[in-house]
Amino acid sequence: MSAADGTFMCVADAFATPGKSFEEVRMADYIAAYQSTGRPPVPVPQLPADAAARAALGLPPLFAPQPVASTSTSTSALGSALSSSLAGALGPQRIVRAADLPPAQEFRLRAADAERYHAISCMSEYEFFSHEELRFYAYLAGNKTAPHTIKMDPFAPVAAAKDVVATGASLEDKLQSICAQPGFERHSPEELRIAFLLHRRELTSAELEQLQPPGLLAVAAPASLLPPPATPIALSPMPMSALPQPVFATPPSVPKFSFGFK
Repeated sequence: MSAADGTFMCVADAFATPGKSFEEVRMADYIAAYQSTGRPPVPVPQLPADAAARAALGLPPLFAPQPVASTSTSTSALGSALSSSLAGALGPQRIVRAADLPPAQEFRLRAADAERYHAISCMSEYEFFSHEELRFYAYLAGNKTAPHTIKMDPFAPVAAAKDVVATGASLEDKLQSICAQPGFERHSPEELRIAFLLHRRELTSAELEQLQPPGLLAVAAPASLLPPPATPIALSPMPMSALPQPVFATPPSVPKFSFGFK
């Protein structure tokens, strides 16, 4: 029900189906259609619009808003209470025509009856329209994004300006590796990591070289400086039969066939 104009916009209240929900009314339509025609219900014709003419043709009545009876004290009291609450909390009157919508729709938090409503459709100006309709008319007016005059602080807080020093662009290389630092250039990141896990502190390349055994740092001597073997090694020729023969060393055998009649 709309509290401002006292009109029910509900199928279950407009027709003679008291106490039934939308789903129950729709289910009853389907059951009646399948029992009579074996098919889903067809759309209701919109013409003729006169109630008597539709009744003569056997057509169901068209939906129409159901006004609230003035003798209903509870409904009238509820409508007046809501209207006064909206008028007192929000102030501006609601807009019912799309042509009267402002070019920029500014959201304001609604607080009424100890409740806070974070929806633009709950504002008294825009309660006649849904979110999608308001967005559609805003796009139609060319406002795909909010104009600069709209206050956006609750949704897009602007960071405070900080004192920064403007520096020019540097073309120097910046090496993001510990191996590029002086003192660590003679070891890889893995070696430095293992040393850190073992000694629980960062070790430089000089410290690692002092901890490593001397044999690990010895450089291999050239072959010319190696001493000759104590006893010469006699090299005996290997027989040809011991060498592996290639796969296609011998020509493949050709199968022989004989043809004849028996």
